[in-house]
Amino acid sequence: MPKAQKAAVDTYFKSALPGSQIEELVYQQVSELGITRDNTVFAQSSCPDELNHDDYAEDITRLMRNRYGEVFPLGGLAGLPFTGKTGWGAFSHHVPEDGNIVVLYAPHVGITADGVVGKVHRPGQEKETTACGASIGAYNSLSDAGRRL
Repeated sequence: MPKAQKAAVDTYFKSALPGSQIEELVYQQVSELGITRDNTVFAQSSCPDELNHDDYAEDITRLMRNRYGEVFPLGGLAGLPFTGKTGWGAFSHHVPEDGNIVVLYAPHVGITADGVVGKVHRPGQEKETTACGASIGAYNSLSDAGRRL
C-alpha cells in the first residue's frame, strides 16, 4: 500500500484490518457460540463493486462463504440489503432447523494511492472515480452544505 494511502487508512479507519483477519476474528467469536458450517447459513450484504472482490486472499465474502458453505446474497449498491420482506422470508427458509445465521454487512470506500478518501483509480480508466459511488451519491444528495466529494 502506498505511503499516502496507508496514512489515510491509519487516520480515518484506525481499526481497519484485512479481510482475512476480520474473518478469523468472527470465526473465533461465533464458534464459541456453537455456530458451525453444519448448523449455519451465511448471508452477505456487500456492494457488488469489483474492487470488493479483486483479492482472492482477502475477499471477506469469499472467505466467509468458504467457512460456512453456501451464501445467500442480500446486498446491493452501497452494501444495503435490497431483498425486502420477501427476500428475508425466503432467506429464513434456508436456515437449518434450530440453526443459526451469520450475516455480513460490508459497505466500502475507496482510497487513492495519494490518500484521497472516496475515490479510486480503476484499472483501464484514465481518471479516478468514486468508490462507493452509491454512497457518495447518497452523501451528496443529503449534504445540506452542498459539499461534494
